[in-house]
Amino acid sequence: IQFDLRKGEIHSLLGENGAGKSTMIKILAGIHTPTEGQIFINGKEVKIEKVSDGKELGISVMHQELSLVPDMTVAENIYLGRMPSKKSGFVDDRKLEADAYKVLERLGVQDVIHVNDYPANLTVAQQQMVEIAKALSTHAKIVILDEPTASLTRRESEELYRIVDQLREEGVSIIFISHRFEDMYRLASRVTVFRDSQ
Repeated sequence: IQFDLRKGEIHSLLGENGAGKSTMIKILAGIHTPTEGQIFINGKEVKIEKVSDGKELGISVMHQELSLVPDMTVAENIYLGRMPSKKSGFVDDRKLEADAYKVLERLGVQDVIHVNDYPANLTVAQQQMVEIAKALSTHAKIVILDEPTASLTRRESEELYRIVDQLREEGVSIIFISHRFEDMYRLASRVTVFRDSQ
């Protein structure tokens, strides 16, 4: 596979199941280690051998199976593993909620998703917004969305399109994996089609 992603573009990735899309994404995310080949970011060769490598390079993946913790609030989910703490070592709840609010505000969803909500009280579309907020809270430069519209209504998809367009305008590079041609026509700057891992 030869694939390139430009800064501030939405690059749509299409292909049948088993074509190699998910494998490539898992390599970029550090879930799978590549056996050969090279990965370059900003012209510099990088090694992605574990999930933390991808995160440190500014790569964030929103998988089809959402990974929110049901018993934690939206704010806690956004900053899971990175919660601000007080000198005492306890979580600084006030800062946590303020920081989470800022990220939700950046997406324009602060009035419909509250920092103290729980995932079970949110629609699938709203849970996806929390996943995107989580990516933005890490200052991700590359966001990979794997079939994000598969379980969304048309109206929910339009809201997702708005947010993805906004991220692109902010200079975030996006790989948008979908089986829906509507997603590609609505969003993509460029399209790559995978077939038999090529």
